[in-house]
Amino acid sequence: MKKISVIILAIVIVACASSNKNVLDGVEIVPVDVHKASKDASSFLEKIEIVPLETNDSSIFHKCNKIIYNKSMDMYALYTSDQIVFTFSGNGKYIDNSKRMNGQGPKEYNMVLDINFNPYLKGIDMLNPYGTVYTYSPTFGLLSKRQFKPEFPVDYLMALDSDNYIFNHPFVWTNQEVSFIDLKTQQSVNANYEGTISGNTMSNDCFYRIGEHFYFVPFGVNYYFYQIDAKEKKLTPIIYLDMGDAEVKADGLPGRAVGKRNSSDEEKREITKEATERYLFLKYSSQNLLPVLKFFNNDYVYVYLTTTDRGYGSHFIYNRKIKEGFLVKDGKPFIMYPCFGIVDNVLLSICQPDRISEVVVRKLMAPDEIQKMEQLTEDDNPVIVKYYSKK
Repeated sequence: MKKISVIILAIVIVACASSNKNVLDGVEIVPVDVHKASKDASSFLEKIEIVPLETNDSSIFHKCNKIIYNKSMDMYALYTSDQIVFTFSGNGKYIDNSKRMNGQGPKEYNMVLDINFNPYLKGIDMLNPYGTVYTYSPTFGLLSKRQFKPEFPVDYLMALDSDNYIFNHPFVWTNQEVSFIDLKTQQSVNANYEGTISGNTMSNDCFYRIGEHFYFVPFGVNYYFYQIDAKEKKLTPIIYLDMGDAEVKADGLPGRAVGKRNSSDEEKREITKEATERYLFLKYSSQNLLPVLKFFNNDYVYVYLTTTDRGYGSHFIYNRKIKEGFLVKDGKPFIMYPCFGIVDNVLLSICQPDRISEVVVRKLMAPDEIQKMEQLTEDDNPVIVKYYSKK
């Protein structure tokens, strides 16, 4: 009997090893169980709070393309579909907006695709894809305007220090590549990564700073997280999302996932056609569960998974310290709203006021939080939802 047990154990070990045979040594494997939903929200959530964003004539905004939060500044910045940035304090108080700075003047910006906090200048970076980084204060005084000459257009950015940045490129221009650029010397170094199976249009961000370290989480269907080496100008895989039998395999999929360097206009059109073909196939013609939002910090990993853009997706929250995962699936144990970031143990989401009651658990809310929720009207600004994960 003992001999049989040893044999079984050996088979299990070999099976586990073979399932992760392509994962590099030293990469943390996060097992994502997409089948069994948690039965009780209180098993993984400590409490829920809301932060209504102040509503007045100056603060009202429409479609929010991106929202970010900075803990040291205790501030939210929202980038809208009409390229206006709004700033709010951590308690939701309106600070300012960038409408008056959107133009062609020497201190104004135009054609901005991305924003990010700049802790070195204590402001907000705003990126023009053809090589200009505008940095404004929270009240939109111009702190800096720096230009560079990117080899290809850029669409996402993060400051690595006062002069050095990392940029991402639209998929059609390069094959899984980021660029390190020194805005002072104009020196540029490219770094490659791997693993992209398909793109998506839901990702909120790809660059993250956690403490003194920097990280890159590729857009689309890619199960790897990378650490950014700002000195050596390279990317190193550090986390792999192991979704088991739910993992999407590239083999047999139509189209393609990524682009090609130095392509002609004709090639770019063909790349766009093929990438769109794969994206639409996975989104509408398959039942694959796609990891469309992914981020992490030292203690948690968050993944939002969905099969299409219709209905509710699943939320997977993994506690890296106790190595345990929790799943919110098909509205069980409750309907959770997609999150955009995590600070300490707090997952952050933003939701329209008329839907707040649907995406919270009242028993996890203090009486004053419930009162705030009940006072909301449909004409109010969106509301920040704070899901406190259990430590």
